[in-house]
Amino acid sequence: MYIVTTCLRPTDDVLSRAQTHAAEYNMKFVERRKHSMDELKKRYQQDVLVFDKRRVEFTPMNSTEPFFFHPSSSVFRVKQLIRGGRDPLIDAMQATPGDHILDCTLGLGSDSIVMSHVVGSSGKVIGLESQFITAQLVREGMSVWVEKDEQVNEAMRRIEVVHSHSLDYLKICDENSFDCIYFDPMFEKTISESVHLNPLRSIADPSPLSEEMMIEAKRVAKKRIVLKAHFESPAFQQYGFTQIKRKTSKFHYGYIDLESESI
Repeated sequence: MYIVTTCLRPTDDVLSRAQTHAAEYNMKFVERRKHSMDELKKRYQQDVLVFDKRRVEFTPMNSTEPFFFHPSSSVFRVKQLIRGGRDPLIDAMQATPGDHILDCTLGLGSDSIVMSHVVGSSGKVIGLESQFITAQLVREGMSVWVEKDEQVNEAMRRIEVVHSHSLDYLKICDENSFDCIYFDPMFEKTISESVHLNPLRSIADPSPLSEEMMIEAKRVAKKRIVLKAHFESPAFQQYGFTQIKRKTSKFHYGYIDLESESI
Protein backbone atom coordinates (compact mmCIF):
# COMPACT_ATOMS: atom_id res chain seq x y z
CA MET A 1 0.00 0.00 0.00
CA TYR A 2 1.07 3.58 -0.62
CA ILE A 3 -0.42 7.05 -0.60
CA VAL A 4 -0.77 9.07 -3.81
CA THR A 5 0.07 12.76 -4.05
CA THR A 6 1.38 15.32 -6.54
CA CYS A 7 4.32 17.66 -7.04
CA LEU A 8 4.22 20.96 -5.12
CA ARG A 9 2.58 22.89 -7.96
CA PRO A 10 0.47 20.40 -9.93
CA THR A 11 -1.34 21.29 -13.15
CA ASP A 12 -4.96 20.24 -13.54
CA ASP A 13 -3.79 17.32 -15.68
CA VAL A 14 -1.31 16.12 -13.04
CA LEU A 15 -3.96 16.40 -10.32
CA SER A 16 -6.45 14.48 -12.45
CA ARG A 17 -3.98 11.67 -13.24
CA ALA A 18 -3.05 11.29 -9.57
CA GLN A 19 -6.67 11.18 -8.39
CA THR A 20 -7.63 8.74 -11.15
CA HIS A 21 -4.76 6.42 -10.24
CA ALA A 22 -5.67 6.51 -6.54
CA ALA A 23 -9.31 5.72 -7.29
CA GLU A 24 -8.51 2.94 -9.77
CA TYR A 25 -6.21 1.07 -7.38
CA ASN A 26 -8.03 1.98 -4.16
CA MET A 27 -5.15 4.02 -2.74
CA LYS A 28 -5.48 7.10 -0.51
CA PHE A 29 -5.05 10.42 -2.35
CA VAL A 30 -3.43 13.19 -0.27
CA GLU A 31 -3.21 16.82 -1.34
CA ARG A 32 0.45 17.82 -1.38
CA ARG A 33 0.04 21.39 -0.16
CA LYS A 34 3.57 22.25 1.05
CA HIS A 35 4.38 18.97 2.78
CA SER A 36 7.81 17.42 2.29
CA MET A 37 8.26 13.70 1.54
CA ASP A 38 9.51 13.13 5.10
CA GLU A 39 6.44 14.83 6.54
CA LEU A 40 4.07 12.74 4.41
CA LYS A 41 5.82 9.47 5.27
CA LYS A 42 5.86 10.34 8.98
CA ARG A 43 2.18 11.31 9.02
CA TYR A 44 0.81 8.36 7.01
CA GLN A 45 3.49 5.72 7.67
CA GLN A 46 3.33 4.55 4.08
CA ASP A 47 5.35 4.68 0.88
CA VAL A 48 4.59 7.69 -1.34
CA LEU A 49 3.77 7.82 -5.07
CA VAL A 50 4.18 11.34 -6.51
CA PHE A 51 2.70 12.46 -9.82
CA ASP A 52 4.64 15.19 -11.60
CA LYS A 53 4.31 16.84 -15.01
CA ARG A 54 6.99 14.73 -16.65
CA ARG A 55 7.32 11.67 -14.44
CA VAL A 56 5.98 9.65 -11.51
CA GLU A 57 8.19 9.05 -8.46
CA PHE A 58 8.01 6.35 -5.80
CA THR A 59 9.68 6.98 -2.43
CA PRO A 60 9.67 3.98 -0.06
CA MET A 61 9.33 4.47 3.68
CA ASN A 62 12.85 3.18 4.31
CA SER A 63 14.60 5.27 1.66
CA THR A 64 15.17 8.89 0.69
CA GLU A 65 16.13 7.87 -2.85
CA PRO A 66 13.13 8.07 -5.21
CA PHE A 67 12.59 5.50 -7.92
CA PHE A 68 11.17 6.72 -11.24
CA PHE A 69 10.92 5.64 -14.85
CA HIS A 70 13.65 6.80 -17.19
CA PRO A 71 14.25 5.50 -20.74
CA SER A 72 17.94 5.21 -19.88
CA SER A 73 20.15 3.48 -22.48
CA SER A 74 17.24 2.97 -24.88
CA VAL A 75 17.61 6.59 -26.07
CA PHE A 76 21.10 6.24 -27.53
CA ARG A 77 20.37 2.65 -28.64
CA VAL A 78 17.41 3.82 -30.71
CA LYS A 79 19.45 6.70 -32.12
CA GLN A 80 22.16 4.24 -33.10
CA LEU A 81 19.63 2.09 -34.94
CA ILE A 82 18.21 5.15 -36.71
CA ARG A 83 21.74 5.94 -37.94
CA GLY A 84 21.99 2.44 -39.38
CA GLY A 85 23.91 0.90 -36.50
CA ARG A 86 23.38 -2.46 -34.81
CA ASP A 87 22.02 -3.49 -31.42
CA PRO A 88 23.13 -6.82 -29.88
CA LEU A 89 19.68 -7.57 -28.43
CA ILE A 90 17.93 -6.96 -31.75
CA ASP A 91 20.55 -9.09 -33.50
CA ALA A 92 19.95 -11.92 -31.01
CA MET A 93 16.20 -11.66 -31.53
CA GLN A 94 16.41 -11.13 -35.28
CA ALA A 95 13.45 -8.79 -34.71
CA THR A 96 11.81 -7.18 -37.72
CA PRO A 97 8.96 -4.68 -38.32
CA GLY A 98 5.57 -6.21 -37.54
CA ASP A 99 6.88 -8.76 -35.00
CA HIS A 100 5.00 -9.45 -31.77
CA ILE A 101 7.39 -9.62 -28.81
CA LEU A 102 6.76 -10.59 -25.19
CA ASP A 103 9.24 -9.12 -22.69
CA CYS A 104 8.81 -11.36 -19.63
CA THR A 105 11.01 -9.19 -17.40
CA LEU A 106 10.14 -5.57 -18.14
CA GLY A 107 11.91 -3.81 -15.26
CA LEU A 108 12.35 -0.16 -16.29
CA GLY A 109 11.52 -1.02 -19.89
CA SER A 110 14.74 0.05 -21.63
CA ASP A 111 14.98 -3.12 -23.73
CA SER A 112 11.25 -3.02 -24.55
CA ILE A 113 11.60 0.52 -25.92
CA VAL A 114 14.30 -0.62 -28.34
CA MET A 115 12.16 -3.61 -29.37
CA SER A 116 9.13 -1.36 -29.86
CA HIS A 117 11.11 0.96 -32.11
CA VAL A 118 12.21 -1.95 -34.29
CA VAL A 119 8.83 -3.69 -34.64
CA GLY A 120 7.16 -0.33 -35.33
CA SER A 121 3.48 0.56 -35.37
CA SER A 122 2.62 -2.66 -37.24
CA GLY A 123 4.17 -4.77 -34.46
CA LYS A 124 3.48 -5.18 -30.77
CA VAL A 125 5.51 -5.31 -27.55
CA ILE A 126 3.97 -6.47 -24.28
CA GLY A 127 6.09 -6.04 -21.15
CA LEU A 128 5.39 -8.16 -18.06
CA GLU A 129 6.33 -6.85 -14.63
CA SER A 130 5.62 -8.97 -11.55
CA GLN A 131 6.08 -6.12 -9.04
CA PHE A 132 2.95 -3.95 -8.82
CA ILE A 133 4.64 -0.64 -8.03
CA THR A 134 7.24 -1.07 -10.78
CA ALA A 135 4.51 -1.84 -13.31
CA GLN A 136 2.59 1.29 -12.29
CA LEU A 137 5.64 3.55 -12.41
CA VAL A 138 6.74 2.33 -15.82
CA ARG A 139 3.21 2.43 -17.28
CA GLU A 140 2.59 5.97 -16.05
CA GLY A 141 6.14 7.10 -16.82
CA MET A 142 6.07 5.85 -20.41
CA SER A 143 2.86 7.78 -20.99
CA VAL A 144 4.27 11.19 -19.99
CA TRP A 145 8.06 11.10 -20.35
CA VAL A 146 9.21 13.24 -23.29
CA GLU A 147 12.48 12.83 -25.18
CA LYS A 148 13.77 15.13 -27.91
CA ASP A 149 13.63 12.26 -30.40
CA GLU A 150 9.98 11.65 -31.31
CA GLN A 151 10.73 8.08 -32.41
CA VAL A 152 11.70 7.23 -28.83
CA ASN A 153 8.44 8.76 -27.55
CA GLU A 154 6.40 6.81 -30.10
CA ALA A 155 8.15 3.57 -29.13
CA MET A 156 7.39 4.19 -25.42
CA ARG A 157 3.71 4.98 -26.00
CA ARG A 158 3.15 1.76 -27.98
CA ILE A 159 4.33 -0.61 -25.24
CA GLU A 160 1.62 -2.44 -23.30
CA VAL A 161 2.64 -2.87 -19.64
CA VAL A 162 1.04 -5.81 -17.84
CA HIS A 163 1.33 -6.50 -14.13
CA SER A 164 1.81 -10.27 -14.08
CA HIS A 165 4.26 -13.03 -13.27
CA SER A 166 5.69 -14.31 -16.53
CA LEU A 167 4.71 -17.95 -15.97
CA ASP A 168 1.11 -17.03 -15.16
CA TYR A 169 0.89 -14.93 -18.32
CA LEU A 170 2.55 -17.51 -20.56
CA LYS A 171 0.05 -20.15 -19.41
CA ILE A 172 -2.90 -18.13 -20.76
CA CYS A 173 -1.24 -17.33 -24.12
CA ASP A 174 -2.21 -19.17 -27.29
CA GLU A 175 0.32 -21.39 -28.99
CA ASN A 176 2.70 -19.49 -31.32
CA SER A 177 1.12 -16.14 -30.34
CA PHE A 178 4.44 -14.24 -30.17
CA ASP A 179 7.34 -14.17 -32.59
CA CYS A 180 9.91 -13.77 -29.83
CA ILE A 181 10.00 -14.10 -26.04
CA TYR A 182 12.66 -12.32 -23.98
CA PHE A 183 13.98 -13.05 -20.49
CA ASP A 184 16.33 -10.82 -18.48
CA PRO A 185 16.35 -12.25 -14.92
CA MET A 186 18.10 -9.36 -13.19
CA PHE A 187 20.31 -9.40 -10.12
CA GLU A 188 21.56 -12.94 -10.68
CA LYS A 189 24.93 -11.29 -10.03
CA THR A 190 25.25 -7.70 -8.89
CA ILE A 191 26.89 -5.51 -11.51
CA SER A 192 28.52 -2.67 -9.58
CA GLU A 193 28.36 -0.29 -12.52
CA SER A 194 24.55 -0.31 -12.56
CA VAL A 195 24.19 2.38 -9.88
CA HIS A 196 20.99 3.80 -11.39
CA LEU A 197 19.28 0.48 -10.63
CA ASN A 198 19.86 0.73 -6.87
CA PRO A 199 16.33 1.92 -5.98
CA LEU A 200 14.89 -0.97 -8.00
CA ARG A 201 16.94 -3.70 -6.34
CA SER A 202 14.91 -3.73 -3.12
CA ILE A 203 11.62 -4.34 -4.92
CA ALA A 204 12.78 -6.38 -7.93
CA ASP A 205 11.71 -9.98 -8.48
CA PRO A 206 14.91 -12.08 -8.44
CA SER A 207 13.16 -15.25 -9.67
CA PRO A 208 15.35 -17.27 -12.04
CA LEU A 209 14.18 -19.17 -15.09
CA SER A 210 12.50 -22.51 -14.52
CA GLU A 211 11.91 -25.65 -16.56
CA GLU A 212 8.16 -24.99 -16.55
CA MET A 213 8.70 -21.42 -17.77
CA MET A 214 10.85 -22.63 -20.66
CA ILE A 215 8.29 -25.26 -21.66
CA GLU A 216 5.59 -22.59 -21.82
CA ALA A 217 7.87 -20.16 -23.68
CA LYS A 218 8.59 -22.78 -26.35
CA ARG A 219 4.86 -23.33 -26.78
CA VAL A 220 4.07 -19.63 -27.11
CA ALA A 221 7.01 -18.38 -29.22
CA LYS A 222 7.19 -18.92 -32.98
CA LYS A 223 10.72 -17.78 -33.85
CA ARG A 224 13.06 -17.30 -30.92
CA ILE A 225 13.49 -17.24 -27.16
CA VAL A 226 16.23 -14.84 -26.05
CA LEU A 227 17.99 -14.67 -22.69
CA LYS A 228 20.17 -11.89 -21.27
CA ALA A 229 22.32 -12.98 -18.34
CA HIS A 230 25.73 -12.65 -16.72
CA PHE A 231 28.36 -14.29 -18.92
CA GLU A 232 28.99 -16.94 -16.24
CA SER A 233 25.32 -17.81 -15.83
CA PRO A 234 24.61 -21.57 -15.92
CA ALA A 235 21.19 -20.83 -17.48
CA PHE A 236 22.62 -20.69 -21.01
CA GLN A 237 23.75 -24.30 -20.93
CA GLN A 238 21.01 -25.53 -18.59
CA TYR A 239 18.19 -24.51 -20.93
CA GLY A 240 19.91 -25.01 -24.27
CA PHE A 241 20.62 -21.41 -25.32
CA THR A 242 23.26 -20.65 -27.93
CA GLN A 243 25.41 -18.12 -26.05
CA ILE A 244 26.60 -15.07 -27.99
CA LYS A 245 29.90 -14.14 -26.37
CA ARG A 246 30.75 -10.43 -26.05
CA LYS A 247 34.32 -9.72 -24.91
CA THR A 248 33.51 -6.17 -23.85
CA SER A 249 30.45 -6.95 -21.72
CA LYS A 250 29.66 -8.83 -18.52
CA PHE A 251 26.22 -9.56 -19.96
CA HIS A 252 25.76 -12.00 -22.81
CA TYR A 253 22.73 -12.87 -24.91
CA GLY A 254 21.64 -16.36 -25.77
CA TYR A 255 18.96 -17.63 -28.11
CA ILE A 256 16.92 -20.74 -28.90
CA ASP A 257 15.98 -20.83 -32.58
CA LEU A 258 12.56 -22.49 -32.64
CA GLU A 259 12.23 -22.39 -36.42
CA SER A 260 15.36 -24.52 -36.92
CA GLU A 261 14.25 -26.91 -34.14
CA SER A 262 10.94 -27.53 -35.92
CA ILE A 263 12.59 -28.56 -39.20
